[in-house]
Amino acid sequence: MSDIVKDATLYRIKQIELAEAEYYKSLIKTLDRIEREVVATASRLPLTDGKLIELQSAIAIRPQIKSILEKEYLKWSDTVVREGFNKQAKRIEKAFKRIGNIPIEFQELTKGDKALIQNLKQQYFTQFKDVSNTFTRRLSEKVYQNTLVGSEFAVLEKELRQTINGIYASADDPEAQKLIDYINKNKFDKSKQAEVDKSIQTLQSKFARDRAGENMKRYAGQILNDSLRDFDATLNFNKSQDAGLTFVKYYGDVIPTTRDHCRNIINGVYNKRKSGLFTVDEVNALWTSRSWKGKKSGNPLIVRGGYNCRHQWSYVNPDWYDSKGELII
Repeated sequence: MSDIVKDATLYRIKQIELAEAEYYKSLIKTLDRIEREVVATASRLPLTDGKLIELQSAIAIRPQIKSILEKEYLKWSDTVVREGFNKQAKRIEKAFKRIGNIPIEFQELTKGDKALIQNLKQQYFTQFKDVSNTFTRRLSEKVYQNTLVGSEFAVLEKELRQTINGIYASADDPEAQKLIDYINKNKFDKSKQAEVDKSIQTLQSKFARDRAGENMKRYAGQILNDSLRDFDATLNFNKSQDAGLTFVKYYGDVIPTTRDHCRNIINGVYNKRKSGLFTVDEVNALWTSRSWKGKKSGNPLIVRGGYNCRHQWSYVNPDWYDSKGELII
């Protein structure tokens, strides 16, 4: 017998992963445009003997950088929030209808659900906007600081590119650019993960690219990942509370980078019931009694395993399971 709760949850997770991959590809294109436009704008700064010298011009460039980020990045962010959130809300509604066994009025998106969706859109768009504001400031500071010390333009250009795209900043070297393009194209292809990791190592070792760093791509990608999953978890939590579902079950696959906390839940290490169900209070107790790298502040039913977590809680009724822990609805 098919487990409809598991199937519905894995469907939601899969669709989030597909959406993230799609929006990440468009993020890459957006940041590449930003990189080109910011560098082109900075290239118009006055030089003397190839060096930046005019502080007034360096200060005046900030509104231009701000305009570029708002035009490109905030437009992309708006698409993620409007389109991505709406599609995932429909998938949650579809899952509730498919599972059934809850009051009919909660199987569809209610007026309260729609108000929550709108509030979540505003909340996460604000987070995306914070990234835009932060990197408007950082890029402007790079221009000012390099002008203050009279750097050559090539030094400023490298810093601007890496502030935007980090290790994946555009390269003049064809071999390096080929690696960057390959990584960006195959980042979400699990079958090519080994080749992607090898390409990253080559960028680091042969081309002296630093994977760490406070770059815009890293922050935007993090918010993309967490916003899609946290939105799903928040709306799912809200609907389940309204429907009176107070037990949960953890779903998702295990990969080499899965945290021990998530791995233990999925593998039944913390189980008190054969069905693998937890009460909300048990989840909260489990969360507060342990610590691990990547743990994120907030409601554990929403933030799940922490930053970049790809798992989800599903809300159930213990009456749906028999004494052996098998689903019987």
